Amino acid sequence: MKNILTAFLFVAVVLNLAAQNRQDKGLQAITIETVEAPLKFLASDWTEGREVGTKGAYMAADYIASVFQMYGIKPLGDMTQKSMSREFRLQGKKPEFYRSYFQNFDLITETRNKKSELRWSQSNGVSTRIKKLTEGADYQVQGRIGSLEFDAPIVFLGYGIKNKDLKCDPYKKVELKGKIAFILTGFAGINDQESRNYRTLNKDNSLSTNKLERTKIENAREAGAIAIIKYNPGHVFKAANPSNLPMFSDNEFYEGDQPQDDFYLKKIFLPNWETKQEIPVIQLNKNFAESILKNEGGILNTLQNPDYDMAKFTSHELKDSRLQFKINHDQKVIRARNVLGYIEGENTDEVVVIGGHYDHVGKYNGFIFNGADDNASGTVGMLTLARAIKESGKKPAKSILFAAWTGEEQGLWGSKYFVKNIPDNLNIVLDINMDMIGRTSIKDDSEAYLKMQYTKQYPIFEKIFQKQNEANNLNLDIRFFPSEQPKGGSDFVPFAAEQIPIISLFTGLHRHYHYPNDELEYIDLEKMTNIIKLTYLGLNEILESE
Repeated sequence: MKNILTAFLFVAVVLNLAAQNRQDKGLQAITIETVEAPLKFLASDWTEGREVGTKGAYMAADYIASVFQMYGIKPLGDMTQKSMSREFRLQGKKPEFYRSYFQNFDLITETRNKKSELRWSQSNGVSTRIKKLTEGADYQVQGRIGSLEFDAPIVFLGYGIKNKDLKCDPYKKVELKGKIAFILTGFAGINDQESRNYRTLNKDNSLSTNKLERTKIENAREAGAIAIIKYNPGHVFKAANPSNLPMFSDNEFYEGDQPQDDFYLKKIFLPNWETKQEIPVIQLNKNFAESILKNEGGILNTLQNPDYDMAKFTSHELKDSRLQFKINHDQKVIRARNVLGYIEGENTDEVVVIGGHYDHVGKYNGFIFNGADDNASGTVGMLTLARAIKESGKKPAKSILFAAWTGEEQGLWGSKYFVKNIPDNLNIVLDINMDMIGRTSIKDDSEAYLKMQYTKQYPIFEKIFQKQNEANNLNLDIRFFPSEQPKGGSDFVPFAAEQIPIISLFTGLHRHYHYPNDELEYIDLEKMTNIIKLTYLGLNEILESE
């Protein structure tokens, strides 16, 4: 009887919710037509792929601001000054200041078309021998690093593996600050699955050589190394881009014999941004690497023995060797803009942010990357929610800040800047992020998949969204992913890092991700509209909760 009563009450609640929602003017304002219209413009060729700092991105930002104004959303960007004609100035009129929709900030762009120099100096106590190396033939530089120059000694760390079970710690008795770490790729016994080292490092069958190498680099960086030399004794060094080979591109658009310009050939970052320092990783060829270790008494042969006990290795400085390294990139400063709108709620002390990035990867090689799903869809989701809340005719229980972020594609820079420069010191209690909500994942058989990440400490978020999905027959296949500090590659991450609760909505990667054919024609407008409806309904319930 108790179970029957519980079921009856649940059905009653669902029916009551459905009845209430049919009368909600805000919900009625969310239609396929109102979703499709702004999507057509943001994902059109006119906005030229919306790459941060470009004319297309400025046009998209102006459009978003005009939509905010049309919907009656208040601006919450920077204070700015109205331009004044010479005639008015001569009349003695004072300039007027007003609040704009734009939060402006500067970014530095740095091309990856770098020029580097590497020299090895070796001293015998009487004279010094200097050898200049050729990039591509003797060495290659890896990692996204800026311009820098150094002259430093070399410390040999063997394989650079730190492991309690193997009792090896090459960082324990050596000083690495201001020096270069020389590390061998892999480990002793990497090709022998029966060796003790292999069995220990792969005891849970999850050995990832890429993760192992990243950990080595991170450990060396934390120990104070300013650069890393990597040598792989088991592989032949090959130039990354030899000049005589045709540059066949591995995609359906280009198979020419000339290298093409690319969005990924540049690095973008905030000036003076506090983040971990990225250090250069210099991959060496066999001749040069073994020349540096020539006086080490056959140590390479010893270290490559599958049964070698790595705990016996002692890191040491190569006293007679130094490296001089120099790398330069072209840099320029660009101005970028977040677009911010605000609806004041009954409670002005607590603010919910609803955001999505409007930037994409621009236009290259005669192709415009329109980014209909990534992320015109999330931007339109945010705009549609703003319109729906105004159309509801009710003041929301909490204040809402609507944000169109820029710079996401190159490092979440718009949202990172925002969380460190929150307008009016608003108290943000939740961030709802919409990124790629208009397609079907390549791994999705139901065609209704929606991934929802959220802050684990708030299980109510999952209950609310699941309830609204069922009560309103939205038929979304919601997969919930709670975690204490959600991580990923979208604009909710800077909020989670500041301990602000988040909800992230995402329909998954598809075959057109970051390709020119991420176009409007592939958007599932019905699914996207239902996701926006779900967010509207869930948001209203969250706003009214304590």
